[in-house]
Amino acid sequence: MRNNNFRFVNNPENQNEGLTDEEIDNLQEESNLRFPKAYISFLHKTGKKSNVFQVETNAKELRKIHDELRVELDKLNLLQNQNILCIKKYETFEEYFNSNFETYYFFNLSENKWNPTLYIFGDECINELWNAFEKRITKVKGNNFIAFINEETDKKYGITIKQHFKNIPMYIISIPIFILLIILLGVEALREKILNK
Repeated sequence: MRNNNFRFVNNPENQNEGLTDEEIDNLQEESNLRFPKAYISFLHKTGKKSNVFQVETNAKELRKIHDELRVELDKLNLLQNQNILCIKKYETFEEYFNSNFETYYFFNLSENKWNPTLYIFGDECINELWNAFEKRITKVKGNNFIAFINEETDKKYGITIKQHFKNIPMYIISIPIFILLIILLGVEALREKILNK
């Protein structure tokens, strides 16, 4: 069932490379962090190199970003007494805002799910003028980690043939609507021609 499985793409020019059980165990031990089962499964396939979503697999760096996120959350009194695991930090400097933005991807391990919800902690615009930002926690689209990876894969590589077949009813429903729109546009164009004569 696709909802419970990662969609991995075998791209010869950009191969996924996984970690061994021993490497994953060492990573957990050296970083002093525990990983959810779905995340371990992801690392088996893409721990060394991912063609969709690269995560931090250096134990020292992993612990560093994890501790940084904990400090940021504590400053805002967020998820106190909750066990978290930060898996990625993304930093970017936006010239337009003349500001540096940090985004952390993390799991709340206290939820105790084998396929955990993936959260993002970062700056979000809080007004229409795009000049005020606030650090917030949001859930990724699809909420859980597997759904997030599959959606990112679909965005990068397109949907599978199987998914196209699942969409056939939607395609069938949209054909009459499309034909109706073409007829209406044709009638409107003909009416304009007649009125202009």
